[in-house]
Amino acid sequence: MSGLRESGRWHLLPGDVAAEHEIRIACGVSPLVARVMVARGIRDAKSAQEFLTPSLDRDWHDPLELPGLPAAADRVERAVRNGETIAVFGDFDVDGMSSTCLLTLALRDLGAEVHPYIPRRFGEGYGLSSEALQRVVEGCNPDLIITVDNGVAAAVEVEMVRSEGIDVVVTDHHEPADLVPQGVPVCDPKLDHSCPSCDLAGAGVALKLVHELGRRFGRPDLWREYTDVATLGTISDMMTLTRENRALVTEGIALMRHTKRVGLVALAAAAGCDLTQIEASGLPFSLVPRLNAAGRMGDVDVAFDLLISNDPDEAARLAAELETINQNRRDIECELADAAMAMVEETYDGGRAIVVGGEGWHEGVKGIVASRVVNRYHVPAILFSISDGVAHGSGRSVGSVNLFEAVEKCADLCVRFGGHAGAVGVTIDAENLDAFRERLEAVMAELPEEQFVDTDEVTAIVGLDELDVPTIDSLSVLKPFGQGNKVPLLAATGVVMRARSRVGRSGEHLRFLATDGVSTVPAIMFRTPDVESACDYEGAVDLVFEAVAETWQGRTKPKLMVRDIIYRTADAAPAPAIVNEIFSRVPQILASDSREGLLAAAPTGGDAPSALAGDDLTASLVHRFIGDHDLLPAQKLALDSLAAGKSTLCVMATGRGKSLIFHVHAARIALARKQASIFVYPLRALVADQSFHIAGELAELGLSARVLTGESTPDVRAEVFSGLAAGEVDVILTTPEFLAIHSREFARCSRVGFVVIDEAHHAGTSKGGNRGAYQELPHVLDELGNPTVLAVTATAAEPVAREICRLASIESVYVDDTCRENLVLDDSRELRDRDAALTAIASTGEKCVAYVNSREQSVVLARALRKTNPELAPHIAFYNAGLTRAERNRVENAFRAGELTCVISTSAFGEGVNLPDIRHVMLYHMPFGAVEFNQMSGRAGRDGKPATIHLMFGARDARVNERILSSYAPGRDELVCLWRALRSLSARAAVAGENSIAHTNAELLDACLQVTPGCGLEERSVSAGIAIFRDLGFLTVEGYGTQRRIRMAESPERMELDQSIRYLEGMRSGAEFREFRDWVLSATPEELIGRINRPIVPGFGTMAREGGE
Repeated sequence: MSGLRESGRWHLLPGDVAAEHEIRIACGVSPLVARVMVARGIRDAKSAQEFLTPSLDRDWHDPLELPGLPAAADRVERAVRNGETIAVFGDFDVDGMSSTCLLTLALRDLGAEVHPYIPRRFGEGYGLSSEALQRVVEGCNPDLIITVDNGVAAAVEVEMVRSEGIDVVVTDHHEPADLVPQGVPVCDPKLDHSCPSCDLAGAGVALKLVHELGRRFGRPDLWREYTDVATLGTISDMMTLTRENRALVTEGIALMRHTKRVGLVALAAAAGCDLTQIEASGLPFSLVPRLNAAGRMGDVDVAFDLLISNDPDEAARLAAELETINQNRRDIECELADAAMAMVEETYDGGRAIVVGGEGWHEGVKGIVASRVVNRYHVPAILFSISDGVAHGSGRSVGSVNLFEAVEKCADLCVRFGGHAGAVGVTIDAENLDAFRERLEAVMAELPEEQFVDTDEVTAIVGLDELDVPTIDSLSVLKPFGQGNKVPLLAATGVVMRARSRVGRSGEHLRFLATDGVSTVPAIMFRTPDVESACDYEGAVDLVFEAVAETWQGRTKPKLMVRDIIYRTADAAPAPAIVNEIFSRVPQILASDSREGLLAAAPTGGDAPSALAGDDLTASLVHRFIGDHDLLPAQKLALDSLAAGKSTLCVMATGRGKSLIFHVHAARIALARKQASIFVYPLRALVADQSFHIAGELAELGLSARVLTGESTPDVRAEVFSGLAAGEVDVILTTPEFLAIHSREFARCSRVGFVVIDEAHHAGTSKGGNRGAYQELPHVLDELGNPTVLAVTATAAEPVAREICRLASIESVYVDDTCRENLVLDDSRELRDRDAALTAIASTGEKCVAYVNSREQSVVLARALRKTNPELAPHIAFYNAGLTRAERNRVENAFRAGELTCVISTSAFGEGVNLPDIRHVMLYHMPFGAVEFNQMSGRAGRDGKPATIHLMFGARDARVNERILSSYAPGRDELVCLWRALRSLSARAAVAGENSIAHTNAELLDACLQVTPGCGLEERSVSAGIAIFRDLGFLTVEGYGTQRRIRMAESPERMELDQSIRYLEGMRSGAEFREFRDWVLSATPEELIGRINRPIVPGFGTMAREGGE
């Protein structure tokens, strides 16, 4: 199965439910905030509380813990006290500028004479070059040079400075390599990687020095006046916001929002940024790139003078100039990107590193362009600008490749280099460029392939329903965001993109609605790869995104800022053979006749345990049906009671195994005594659904099960009753109406020893209602010779239970009131986009069954789902009564074995399909009654593990169901209309000398409309009407389809529709559905789940719980 986890592009952080709960309760945060913290390694309440309350007082380490800082502070203190001239020498990036700014201002505040210098990118380059030193000496002839954000790898340069009689103090945060200056104080946390301040930026190291100097000069809080400036360096250098940096940036942002630094105020105004609302995550997109632009373009003094300025007019002028420089930087960057990409496309041979260079390439933007190259080719890239035989390069890495270490192995080819794992600066002689490329590629070739996979972290997979505005806003407690604590990236899996459209000047962005069918959230992805294909894609996707609360025209709504769309590709695993076979046979399956005669399974004889008796026979049958599982207490008690000849009522929740009781007892009396059983179901449709599995189950024991309902033809009825009398039929499945009307035929065989009343609450509530056939039970049972009766139900309040006992002369009552707590109800009634919801659930790969109301829909929906979930297509099948017995068994076995994960089915996949590990049951369409509702829902979680029942239907389904039901049982008015048409056609045929009529259903419907223009009869209802008339003896039928001939009775009796079993069964089905419809559309979620997982029990009887409770 493809998707987020398998893409290789994202690393999903692990969660811990217990830790999440602890943090949520202890800290009062939202569940999503707790999940983010736990995923990021914060797994106890104390750590969480400290994370949520960053504090410099608590989290800032003593400056003297930094390697080399005591010596550096000693030397600087002496210079200040002795009135020495000090030069602070920085770097032309924002970290270097902010370090220089804060140290210069702080030293001046302590009374020192300080001259700041930023090297010029062009002409001087990085660090203490001879050109830069000459400018410093000419400018102030210093006694002491303090480097900030540079110098740790400048042993040669420092020695050169000292040869001029100038002392040096080095403060830096870069990796030291092998060129650490000797004989001078060097302060760098990375000199000792056990130092707790290793993550500080250059500005952070400078701030530590200010902190210590302030303590020595009686100004212990001086350093906290510069946290806003240090924050610029920390964020711009992308330092991880660990405990110390997190506290620094938190206080720095707070100070920045109320800053009086005129430079920052002017810069924010020029950038259109509200400084009072600034966030750490916003700095890289507002202030930082403008400051960096000056360094990149060789105008670093503009940015530095702006930072250090205290003149509002000057600051405004400098900020405007800086805005112009930044725009120029953008234009040059685009030009260089085009040139570099063209060179890469021409020369790149698929290796593990890209090294290109060009004469006159702008020094200041090649690092940005290197990042673009990396993003396209997914290998480390270094771009060189060549001038006067010297190549100055800037490189960016990918994945977990440590580019600094790789370049270090090429040190003999370099004039100088520096940086860290993700980014480097390199200077080499241009003539060594090819040798450097070859060496670097050789170094990269030795690294494992997985290091080159550029993965990012997904903090959590969420449901779209979790992403409301309060939840999204709650994430703000995790601020400040930055490296090591980025804005959480979340993922939603198996969603569908609706209302897709291309937006932007050239249509490069994709806007859509992300939906799982239940919840819908607007989304946009900027610069969408292959945006045209994305816009056309209709299948399920996984999304990686940042969730934001967007306010537009005064309304705030959730929105997804999408970072990645992961398309679900076809699974390489082959589909079970049965899947392709049934899809190839769809026309035949939809057209097949599934009446009971075709469903009957021939007894196989097999290894039926007929030689056994008593407890041994029972144990053998139980093992055959449920393997090594033990009977539940209620099941055992009921079987013992039935074995003793006692009629029994058993009340158990749906899915607890009521049917096992009567399957076992019917089999044992058939095998041991040659007695037959009658299973009475409240609805004809339920009989059809049950018959398939019961017939197959008994056939393996050498027994036979058949169906008798109003749909059974006279020939079938005669055949079955004959088989019952001859001992060839062992179980008959029927309805109460058929049993009541044909009780004499059942009694005539003298073999019935067991009668089952399934869903017996229908009998218990039949008094005074429309199920009068149940009230005939005492008479029917007496006529049958008073066989043993088992009544089973999950719904038997005391009055209902007592009425059942009266009707069936019940002696023993057993109650199992166990509640199936593992079931969860997802109440999505009236769902507008249930196709998306189905897609989302199926995409989990967990076993699921979706129930629909017709064979056609099972095929249509399975095909659609295979299209929207191509990676799961081989594991999706349909199931309905049109499948052959062999096909049904193979689908069930493939589902049981895990070869199938989703089955779209009619009610045929109900009682008798005992698969324990179904995690989702989706009622896509409305069931036809309460029994179906319970049976379908009861398929979920039979292993006791958590499972969900998803209600997706709505009122619109009710109208469809009503039409389907009417096609099987037309109403009185429609039947009268059909009868008149038949009489009219018969009369015309008689005039022509014909004694029968031969018309198709369509032709008969036309005749009906001619006789009664307002007739509500439908074409598919015609066959049902003819069957009812045949049931009443009003006509006879020969042949099928186009060969069908109908002969009308000469003098039919008065039309008493209640004498037709088929009509009665149809009316009962309609009444049952209407009652269920009204309840299921108005019931509360609590009432719905209660109907499924909790039995309604009487206040009498023997309580039978597991564990003997």
